[in-house]
Amino acid sequence: MRKMWYMLFAVCFLSFIMYKPAYAEAVRAGTGHAESAYAGEEAVDLGSVWGQYDLEEVSRNLKDMLPDYEWDTRAILNHILQGEIFAAAGLVWDGIRGTLGAEVAGLKNIFAAILILGIVSALFSNFSDIFQNHQVADISFYFLYLLLMAVLMKAFLAASGIASGMVADIVLFIKMFIPTYFMAVGAAQGPASAIVYYQFMLLLAYGVEKLLSSVLLPMIYSYVLLALMNGVWAEERLTLLLECMKKGIGLGLKVALGAVTSLSVFQSMITPVLDSLQGTAVKKAISVIPGIGNLAEGVTEMVVGSAVLIKNSIGLLLLLLLLAVCLVPLAKLFLIACVMKGSAALAGIVSDRRITGCTDRVGDGSLLLFRTAFTAVALFLIVIAVVAYTTGKI
Repeated sequence: MRKMWYMLFAVCFLSFIMYKPAYAEAVRAGTGHAESAYAGEEAVDLGSVWGQYDLEEVSRNLKDMLPDYEWDTRAILNHILQGEIFAAAGLVWDGIRGTLGAEVAGLKNIFAAILILGIVSALFSNFSDIFQNHQVADISFYFLYLLLMAVLMKAFLAASGIASGMVADIVLFIKMFIPTYFMAVGAAQGPASAIVYYQFMLLLAYGVEKLLSSVLLPMIYSYVLLALMNGVWAEERLTLLLECMKKGIGLGLKVALGAVTSLSVFQSMITPVLDSLQGTAVKKAISVIPGIGNLAEGVTEMVVGSAVLIKNSIGLLLLLLLLAVCLVPLAKLFLIACVMKGSAALAGIVSDRRITGCTDRVGDGSLLLFRTAFTAVALFLIVIAVVAYTTGKI
């Protein structure tokens, strides 16, 4: 789990450091070269960027997809273009703040229900000797276990709905936003990089939709159902099978993360270099024009610097909005898992081992949902950060 948080921090830090140098270079290019022709003008005009890259339609589709979130995409992009990263992040946070509080009350009820059922099952287990027929105690335990299964299934179904909905929202968000982003990549770096990374991102979206939604999420559902069945037997006959499934799901997530990271890095070694070589050749050819070579080279550097600034600004906007889309669902999944694991730990002091074991494994299933959803967003964050960093040189 700590590796995932370290990776998310690294991606955000990489996105920040790739943006700031490009911003500084674009501003220097816009004010240092051809100063007489461009004095007093901003490096990039927000209105032209908003219209040329059709961000109005993207913003409108984003509001339709997430009606509960309120943010001004144009204002966020304006802060990013001016280098005010923390102000942009503050606007994003203001748009999603307050959407998490509604889940807290329901989690409290689940926590209390698990504790009460655990305590009552302990009473039946410890005072079963007063019954002449132990079948009465066994029937009472199974009745409580059925109630526990109902409570846990309700909580897990809510978590699974959040996870599957989040994966679907991520794929839809990426399909909606990447045409605009890779238009900016093509303008800043070259068509080869834009085409290759665009195809790779579409392939990744298809892979996330098929692998995570159609394979790993059903495996997690099966894991939880088997965990609920495992508590029926006092011997817990499905323990080894559950451990094997848990390790297999974790291995699948690690393989997906490693494969996407490796492919992104390998692609960044070739395609951006080709576009950079072509761009260098064009600038050298312009610089040797007699009389206006130096001025033309300065204007070219200014245009390229502005294009890189626009590309990195749109990329950072994409990262901030993607994190905002995923932050609330991830927080809900993490809280549900913590409630189940915490209630199992507290009930384990007095409760029957099968009660606590079942609750703990359903908590593990919720953590697997959290890891799956986190992996889905991390895959896209890594690719976007690699694209922004490797195509961010002027």
